[in-house]
Amino acid sequence: MNKLNVRFGETQELKIKDAAEVLGLDTSKVARAALRLGISQLLALASRDLDKAVDLALINELRARQ
Repeated sequence: MNKLNVRFGETQELKIKDAAEVLGLDTSKVARAALRLGISQLLALASRDLDKAVDLALINELRARQ
């Protein structure tokens, strides 16, 4: 498995830690699952409406920085 050079914003880090605690999993597993789920949703939307998928990705990328 390759390591991605990804930095999470403070809010995302706290959400990942909270989810990991609730689920009883380590933070890496929760982050991997969240990325996979999010990518699947983006690709599903892109298959129906590419412009909406791009907009959704960009909007959420901005929100993730906060």
